[in-house]
Amino acid sequence: MAESTKVGRVVSIPLQRSFNRNNNILVARRNARKKIEKGKAMMQLAPDVDFDEDTHDIEPDFGQVRLTDATDTYYYGVISVGTPGQNFTVTFDTGSANMWIPGVRCTSKACLQHNRYDHDLSSTYQPLNGQFAIQYGTGEVRGFTSQDTVKVGGITIKEQPFAETTSEDEVFELPDTEFDGLFGLAFKSLASGGLVPPMVKLIEEALVDEPVFAFALSQGHRSFGELLLGGYNEMHYKGELRWMRVIRAKYWQVSMEGLWYGDSKFNLLSLSKDRDLGNLPLDILLSSNTTSDPHQPMQTIQHDREMLAAEKARLKAKSKAKEGDDEMNLEYRRTHPPTDSSPKIKKLIPTGGDPSPETSAIMDTGTSFLLGDPNTIQLISRIIGADFRTGDMSCAHLQDLKSVWISLGGFKFEIAPEHYIYRDHEKKTCSSAWVPSYDSPFWVLGDSFLRAYYAVFDMKDKKVGLAPINMPLKHV
Repeated sequence: MAESTKVGRVVSIPLQRSFNRNNNILVARRNARKKIEKGKAMMQLAPDVDFDEDTHDIEPDFGQVRLTDATDTYYYGVISVGTPGQNFTVTFDTGSANMWIPGVRCTSKACLQHNRYDHDLSSTYQPLNGQFAIQYGTGEVRGFTSQDTVKVGGITIKEQPFAETTSEDEVFELPDTEFDGLFGLAFKSLASGGLVPPMVKLIEEALVDEPVFAFALSQGHRSFGELLLGGYNEMHYKGELRWMRVIRAKYWQVSMEGLWYGDSKFNLLSLSKDRDLGNLPLDILLSSNTTSDPHQPMQTIQHDREMLAAEKARLKAKSKAKEGDDEMNLEYRRTHPPTDSSPKIKKLIPTGGDPSPETSAIMDTGTSFLLGDPNTIQLISRIIGADFRTGDMSCAHLQDLKSVWISLGGFKFEIAPEHYIYRDHEKKTCSSAWVPSYDSPFWVLGDSFLRAYYAVFDMKDKKVGLAPINMPLKHV
């Protein structure tokens, strides 16, 4: 979760999103839970996770964390904190750097519904006495900082700093949030209050073989994915990893050069910056590119400029197109932001900040969707037939949709319709995973993108590697 965190005070940055675009996803998730066997505990461990009844320790393979898919919207795994260990489910988040879990002193409904940490029961607990607060777009957590032994993937981290919450907003309540807390995997520069992120501590204390970790996200409710700490599994991907340099070691942020729909010759990022070009007829927007293979690296920026300049000159020769609806005008939408009470995206998209020299994107396992600038998202929505404001779309022509190609670090990656469309088979409804974000300095590529790829994060060399995933599904 891309976040804003401060110790001792709260910095509140609003997350603006388009109306209630995720209600159908929330309904689908609730319906899926109704199918769970009666009497089965919501937070129980997966049946094939080894568990020591005497010590209450989790004993998976070294460095391996099993991830449970919650209706393709988020993933969580199990850690233990304290001595003896107290077990918690956490979402492993490459978009944040801190770790927090509910504290026993928290009496918010969200805390009472989840596992709570009692430091009085741990012989290795040490107080840090710092105040802690994270303000998300739809909710807030508050608490104080502590230090204790943390076990993750069979690896023991001694004296790991984290926050135990004393209050959590309703957005973290069941049934919408199954996990107890959060385990940040971004760079140390993003961590608040000087708290050392768990992965950084693993590396600094040489508890892992390599300063890397890797995600294999599954697809399908209650299926299993994997987080591997200290290495990556060559059996989980096809072909070779394509490595991209992190342009700013805070988030896992890489350069982003363009977006193409199918084999169209037009870069949608370039089109969206020009209102006239963005309103081109769909038959022109979707015209085939016969000179470029979408699997190859991006076309040069100069070539894009030449194509766009020629098309714009042709448009000017015709009568001026009718101005678009004011509601779809970006300036109007900035001054009249829509409200969204949906708890689905709890990601806080930062506003302002240090601008990147070019368009960029972060790899974020703590976000469900694909968040980008409103003009480009509006253009994509128009092409795929989705409502820009709600994301709703007809399921009747899904077979006609094409892949979207995204250029990152000079490589093109495919986002197939099955990954950018959410489908509720029971309700027979569909919605787009493309979500507009306002004033964010970068795009956010969440689970909708990362599910298609095995993702390797290298903290030492500051790079990200992606390759098509090759992992069989396992279900609870």
